[in-house]
Amino acid sequence: MSNLKLFGLTMVCTMAVGLGYFCLKHSQEESLKPKLTEIRNGVFLTSQLKPSSMRHLRQRQIKTVIDMRPDGEAADQPSSEQMRRTAEAMSMEFHYIPVPHEGIPNDAVDSLQSALKTVEEPVVLYCRTGRRAARLFALAKASQGGGPSADEILGLVRAAGFEAEDLAGEIARRIANRDKPLTGGKP
Repeated sequence: MSNLKLFGLTMVCTMAVGLGYFCLKHSQEESLKPKLTEIRNGVFLTSQLKPSSMRHLRQRQIKTVIDMRPDGEAADQPSSEQMRRTAEAMSMEFHYIPVPHEGIPNDAVDSLQSALKTVEEPVVLYCRTGRRAARLFALAKASQGGGPSADEILGLVRAAGFEAEDLAGEIARRIANRDKPLTGGKP
């Protein structure tokens, strides 16, 4: 083989390896970018985040991250404390509101409702798949004085790619109890 052909073959191989490395690196980088689904202006849902995902959230100007996945649900899941440290290192606010699979506790609804009143947006809510985050958001909005109607809430959840029709009764109950004065002097 002539030196010119050998040189050409070497150049083609080098370019192929370089292009392959670039594509692999780009696909790995893309896999770290969380898919954010906007449920309402300034509020996004996503699935499980990793510490390495936080840089991408910061690049998207996310100000607050709310973790709804209880610690220890899966062996490969980062702890809420690890996520808190990473978020804070990226100058993002972090809240931990764990929601078990079995149901949504009232204190979680209250915590999210309170957080959404005070946190800086844009905010990302996450759990394993985003489903619990969507459902907790729905109940928090139903509890919000002057908040949206049940149909609007269910529409927001559907538009984000989730279902909450099984919560329709609870959403209606919470809407009916909006802004009712406390009785007996106790919360």
